[in-house]
Order: sequence, then structure tokens, then C-alpha cells
Amino acid sequence: MTLRLGLAGHGRWGRNIERTLQGLPDVAVTILAKGEKAPAALDGVIVATQSAAHAEVALPYIEAGIATFIEKPMATTLGDARRIRDAAERHRTIVFVGHIYLYNPAFLRALDLLPSLGGIRYLLCEGMNSRPRTDSSVLWDWLPHHLSAGIAIFGRDPDRVSAWNLSDSPLPQAAHAKFDFGDASVISTVSWLSPVQRRLVSIACSKATLVLDDLNDRRLALHEGDGQLSYPAYAAELPLTRELTEFVAAIRSGKPDPSHVRIGTGVVSAIAAAEESIRRGGQPFAILGEV
Repeated sequence: MTLRLGLAGHGRWGRNIERTLQGLPDVAVTILAKGEKAPAALDGVIVATQSAAHAEVALPYIEAGIATFIEKPMATTLGDARRIRDAAERHRTIVFVGHIYLYNPAFLRALDLLPSLGGIRYLLCEGMNSRPRTDSSVLWDWLPHHLSAGIAIFGRDPDRVSAWNLSDSPLPQAAHAKFDFGDASVISTVSWLSPVQRRLVSIACSKATLVLDDLNDRRLALHEGDGQLSYPAYAAELPLTRELTEFVAAIRSGKPDPSHVRIGTGVVSAIAAAEESIRRGGQPFAILGEV
């Protein structure tokens, strides 16, 4: 059976999603123009609009029981994240949040390797480019990648955050944040002011350090304590292909997986707390759990 999917948002990333969906078997894609009424009998919808509009666009589909894929971040306020969570629970709708880093084959290989590398000390993350957005700060662009990785590695949400605006703009164009996960931390530097792109996550453990560099031909490097360097193998599949394939499989199964919304809400809560820490000049700020 061919699935009919609607795509709301046709910018640079939306076009990438469209191309990927067109390569999947038995999937038909309809572009949903802004303000246009969705065609009847959609099996699912992908929301790839500006981040601040995610809740507004997604909620009518969720409330109609239509499987909904929301690009990261799930929302840009904790209130909107909770509205999405509550609607998904109330209507038993499949809601899938696009934390693409969790489908990166190099990251998945790193997860396999971590138990053999000793205790995790910290994650050092960098996300930089020169593509500023107008609807939200740099925190909402880059931190979902780093936080979803941290939540996957530590199996929990962070407890507190200290964050600083590194730019002159009131809406941060560059920032630094430290998220505490018990005795370990995720330390992030993010920027829209860099002419050089960076997508780097270093996982420092007691016995070795794993470095994931998304812009390197060999994306995963293992630096051992004795100075040896190796490059663990990982699958060649593109992260977006893997992610959208799983969304399609979820639609076909008809079974909601609440972990997507749970992680999405945790990420939004952590970034909202980082914004509050910035407003307080970098003062540590507790991250609210799910309420």
C-alpha cells in the first residue's frame, strides 16, 4: 500500500526531506503550501517549517490522529512542547521528533563502543555555520543535536545548565552552554557567526575518547589512552534516510512510541532553561522535568 505523506515546509531542509521520501518505496509526497487545507486521507505529515511554528502547524494533524513527524526542535517553548505531548497522548497519535543525530550510523556505532571505554567524563560539542535564522536563537538550531546525543548516552535528562550569550545580539547568534547530567556534562559551543562549518562531538571516557566529525570523510575516530588512533567502521546509510524509513515503518505499524515526545520535551525544557541562564548572566539554572 502506498502511503500518502504531506510535507509542510519546503525550504532547504524540506527539499532534502522531499528527495529522501521520493527514494523510499511505496511513498507519495504532497507539498502543503502555507495556509493550504491538507488533502483528505493523508497517512502522515512531516513538519519542516520554521521552528517557532512547529506547534501551530503540527497540532491540528496530531488532534486529527494523523501520524506527525516534527523536525527538531519539537517546539521553541515549553508550553508548546507540553501541548504537543498532551495532544499526542489524548488522541493516541504517532508523533516522531526529528532528532537526526540519533540515526547517524557513526553515532550509533559510538554507542556500541562506549561500554568498553570506561566511565564517561564529558561530551564536548561544537556546532557552527554562517546560516542565521530569524525565528529563534542559535540555541534552538544546534543544541537539539547535542542534547539528544547526551540523553541517549546518559539515559536521562540533564539536571541543570549554565549558559552564556557570546554575541552582541539579544537573540543569541553564538553561545556556550554546560549541561550537567549527574557527574558528567555536555559542554556545547554553538554559533551562526563562523565562516567555517563545524559539526563535532567528542566523548571523553576514562580509557579513550571517541570523536564524531560529521564533516570528515572518516566520521568516527577512536583516540586510545596509549596514543593509538583508529577509525571504527559504521554503516553507510544516510541518517535522514534511516530516520524517515523508521517514521514510515511506525505509520505502517500503527503503534505510537512515546519516547520520541519524551525526548523532544526534555530537549525543549533544557534549552528553555539555558535561555533563562543567559538572562541571568550565566547563573546555573535547574531544568524542569516533565510536568
